[in-house]
Amino acid sequence: MRKRILMLAAFTFLGTTTLLAMGRRLEGALNPTLLWEKEFPSSIIIDRNMKLARITGDVMVTVYPETREAEEIAGVYLFDKNGNEISHWKKGFGTISDNGEIILFTSGPTGAPFHNRVHYCTRDGQELWNGRIGEEVYISPDGGIVIDAAGEEDSTQLLEAYDHTGRKIWSYKIGEEGIDVMFSPDSQYIVAAHGDANVRLYRRDGTLLWKKRNYGYIVSVSTSASYISLSSGEVRWTSRSAPKGSSLPIVYDKDGNIIYKDVFAKVSEDGKKLVVSHNESIEILSLPEKVFSKTYPLAKDFLTMSYNGKYLAILGRRTDVASSNNLFVIDTVEDKIWETEIQPKGKSEFNQMQVFLTKDGKYMLIQGKGKLYYYQLY
Repeated sequence: MRKRILMLAAFTFLGTTTLLAMGRRLEGALNPTLLWEKEFPSSIIIDRNMKLARITGDVMVTVYPETREAEEIAGVYLFDKNGNEISHWKKGFGTISDNGEIILFTSGPTGAPFHNRVHYCTRDGQELWNGRIGEEVYISPDGGIVIDAAGEEDSTQLLEAYDHTGRKIWSYKIGEEGIDVMFSPDSQYIVAAHGDANVRLYRRDGTLLWKKRNYGYIVSVSTSASYISLSSGEVRWTSRSAPKGSSLPIVYDKDGNIIYKDVFAKVSEDGKKLVVSHNESIEILSLPEKVFSKTYPLAKDFLTMSYNGKYLAILGRRTDVASSNNLFVIDTVEDKIWETEIQPKGKSEFNQMQVFLTKDGKYMLIQGKGKLYYYQLY
């Protein structure tokens, strides 16, 4: 495998590691530069479901207090790609549309998910509507559809869709609890999966296209739902694990046919690349041919990619040599790898790290233990 390792310089000042990429920046050339980093107080926990607006690069962060003294800091924050605070909501949990124009946040009494309110707001904080719907809400990439996946007291599930005015446009009562939802990048299709029951594909208008008996959580959905990948293991929003005998990981096409299975795989949003993760390597396949093009000696803990799969960002480890590096960015077209070590400060209830890329792969957000890093990749 041919690869070029980009050099990185690092220095430490007052306990904060600052990473600087060396060399002249060329448009499109992989040359990561740290734009900003934020460290939250140890009395604050960063919610694991933070979001990156995939077009604008805005960052939606939910933080909540571990102590009463930290209550004033808690809430939903929106930062732009320069690290400036755009808006701040005092309570709730938030998410954001791909275009960065629409913010959703839920508020309500702790431990009362059936009495929460969802607030539908503009980027600058203007509320357009609010309603009493469930705790688990999802917004389409274009901001026009809100899905409420709320459990009822009889342990069934309501899957409800609302338009940009707050009007309910369709609803299903599903005899399952704990539904995970993901939109296709063009906002025209919705995948709803139950961790130990079924996966369903809907059109935007609520038409059910198919339902399959399946186990796992949704990994990725391509535009027009051309491919849908799911993975075994823990269901995304719960602590339940996939039952014994699960056939996942698995990749479906738009008609519900299985095109790949047994190994974790993530499909690019344009539907032209399939990234396959083994224990010791990451492989790139072309779609629909399923022909292997490149292999990299990396084991992933968390993986994301740009819309067309050109850029991959991976939290994990090298498997070919001993290395302390745990962050890797790959240009799969130029076959370049950039790597460094991320050592987050602070603490987190979930003790986890996540990485996100904008659709064009130009900006990268990393969540550590109480810390955020924001890079420009080219």
